[in-house]
Amino acid sequence: MPIVTKIREILLDFKYAKIFQIIAVYFALIYHASFLLVFGVLKVYPMFLYNIYSVLLFSILAVLVLSKHSFEVQFIFFYIEVVVHQILADYFIGGEASFHFFIFLVGILPLLTFRKNYKVAVFYGLFSSVLFIILEVYAPLIHPKYILSPRTMVVIKTINIASDVIVNMFGLLMYSYLVMLVEKKLQTQVEIKTYEAQAKTEKLLKIQNYVINSLANLVDNRDFDTGEHIQRTSAYVEIITRTALKKGYFKDEIDENFVDYIKRAAPLHDVGKIVVSDVILKKPGRLTAEEFNEMKLHAKEGGRVIREVFALSDDKEFIKIAADVASSHHEKWDGSGYPYGLKKEQIPLCARIMAVADVFDALVSKRCYKEPYPLETAYKIIEESSGSHFDPAIVEIFLSLKPEIEEVLARFTR
Repeated sequence: MPIVTKIREILLDFKYAKIFQIIAVYFALIYHASFLLVFGVLKVYPMFLYNIYSVLLFSILAVLVLSKHSFEVQFIFFYIEVVVHQILADYFIGGEASFHFFIFLVGILPLLTFRKNYKVAVFYGLFSSVLFIILEVYAPLIHPKYILSPRTMVVIKTINIASDVIVNMFGLLMYSYLVMLVEKKLQTQVEIKTYEAQAKTEKLLKIQNYVINSLANLVDNRDFDTGEHIQRTSAYVEIITRTALKKGYFKDEIDENFVDYIKRAAPLHDVGKIVVSDVILKKPGRLTAEEFNEMKLHAKEGGRVIREVFALSDDKEFIKIAADVASSHHEKWDGSGYPYGLKKEQIPLCARIMAVADVFDALVSKRCYKEPYPLETAYKIIEESSGSHFDPAIVEIFLSLKPEIEEVLARFTR
């Protein structure tokens, strides 16, 4: 889980490790200072003197921890002092004083002290655990040098248990704080990355659309029939594709991304015409067989142009759909089209949709070589070409959208 990984990173981060070390040292300083008073009152002088040493030691460690960038030396002193303290406590006042949990507690410090040296950290953690178990088993069997009253032992145990509770509660609070800190940091990072990714995507999309419009306008400037044709065919393919999605056609291929891609790719379907001579492109009459063969080059060239222009784009799916639309929209369902002679499902779906939109618009539009066909005649030609020129399923969808098609035709016709 990301949050667990992040917490681990924070615990191993120097500045957080330093915070924990400072807390540990100051807690130990306060703890030993309190027992300095306790053993002074009880006149348990060996422990009294040892706590004087402990207070001095942890005062020095506090200064070192605040000033140094390395914890190894401080940790060694810390660890040895705690272990010796517990052994002396067992020897002088017996193993009933609940000291041993500090041995266990100090075993987590290597995770902070030795940060990335996990072998050392694990060694000290295991060593602490084993030592804790040994002392818990054997310390109660040691005959103490000082016989303290039950009331005194209650006081000592109370201080130790209270310290244990404080340490654990503080640790829990610190852990909770870190969790909240990490969650907030992760959320902020996610939001920043999401925003940056969206901004980058939007910028790239604007650039891509600018290139698309520029290429489409380039063709428009050479072929006066193309401008409104581009607008109408883009609208047709969006209507057809969105209806297919809504009705559950071509479930394995059509989704919202596909609808968006084919709509954006449609203006590029005739981009290959930039390689065709103006003499042929603007010829008012029928083309000769030789001229038509040259005109047919625009399909294959269109795919090539798109792949080259968008070669550096990461949006590979869009490039494929745009290239397929440009190179295969003149393929026919029965295999008699060009440039590759593909048939049926060999023809990319986007190109099969584009084919219906392109031919219909060509039929109802005035061109330099013909007058527009009436709408009903155009619909009839599309219907009669189902299964030969066009995919029958797409023709079925198209013919069910006559009101929408005619609204587009009216909107984008001068």
